[in-house]
Amino acid sequence: MFASGFFVIVEPAPCDLLFVAAMTFCCASGLRLSPLIAAPILCLLLYNLGGFASYLQVLDDGKSRMFVITSTYMAASAIFLAAYLHENTERRIAIINNGFVIAGSFAAVIGIASYFNVGGLVSLSPMGRVQGTFKDPNVISTFLIYPVIVLVQGLMTSTSRRPILTSIVLLAMLVAIFLAFSRGAWMNLVGAITLLAVLTFALTGSNRIRARIILLGVVGTAAAAVLLAYLLSFESVQTLFADRFTLAKSYDSGERGRFGIQLNSLRHLIELPLGVGPLYFAKHFGHDPHNVFLNAFASYGWLGGVSYALLIASTVAAGIRAILIKSPLQPAAIAVFCPLLTTILQGVQIDTDHWRHFYWLLGMSWGLFAASTAYLQCARQKLRMAQQSPP
Repeated sequence: MFASGFFVIVEPAPCDLLFVAAMTFCCASGLRLSPLIAAPILCLLLYNLGGFASYLQVLDDGKSRMFVITSTYMAASAIFLAAYLHENTERRIAIINNGFVIAGSFAAVIGIASYFNVGGLVSLSPMGRVQGTFKDPNVISTFLIYPVIVLVQGLMTSTSRRPILTSIVLLAMLVAIFLAFSRGAWMNLVGAITLLAVLTFALTGSNRIRARIILLGVVGTAAAAVLLAYLLSFESVQTLFADRFTLAKSYDSGERGRFGIQLNSLRHLIELPLGVGPLYFAKHFGHDPHNVFLNAFASYGWLGGVSYALLIASTVAAGIRAILIKSPLQPAAIAVFCPLLTTILQGVQIDTDHWRHFYWLLGMSWGLFAASTAYLQCARQKLRMAQQSPP
């Protein structure tokens, strides 16, 4: 399922069909829901109920109907992964990580090949940016961030079995992210890697790993500078980079720009308990919301907006709790939390509510939280039993 995640240019994508198969087989073999994941289940349920209530205003719109169905599917994938990782967690997170890296490798290679028109694949980069077998450069670039984090963590902690191969694959993914020219993805990547380094440095008990993080930080920064200089030697890359390397474009500012429309929509949405209907924000305000929190109130109503805010708040709290628990799952919890948090923050400037990898990371984070909490409870119980037993 995860290894096929690089091919999502069609819907349903192969990973969607494999998700149905995986969930069916896992449920049939005894997949259990932990009480520790009750919060995301409740929030996602209310969120989608709000979306359905909003959809009732535009029942005849087929695109809105598909929007609601897709939202339900995304929620189901998150809940499934949370339940899946609650047990046999170390083995299962390794399977998921391997699948993610395989998918990331294919996505990066195809994306770079299409960008430079290798093998006549230029049609897969219709905007002159790496897109590959995804529908949007912003999506492929953010999809690659988690496998990048997995590979970087392996190099930081010396757990990578093939460091040379890891470095080559990592290089390809970084090039693909850069050539996607997504400002949000660039900030997402830098933030996730920085957070990974800081958390690993602070939480590890190994001075060797700390020294390695510092060394890799220096070497990595220098290598990134050399790579950037090389890529900018291509005139087409240089031109598009100069155009994209800005915090605000002309279509962002002004009363009719992205930010002006977002502010103007707030006073209207506060008067609409059911929102404006799924996918109807642009029809009402002339521009897509480009803010997942704003879109939650517009497409899912007040119920959906509040539920989404609570989902995000509880997810961040659970993620922080998981990374602070000393357990064999701590490295995995850190690796998932870093790109999840930066993607949540990226949601302020782009609609992320239908990104598969966002919901995958959300479910993985809750599964690791449940497993880490169970590990801690078991450890405390063993300690109490040892203290109560006679000498």
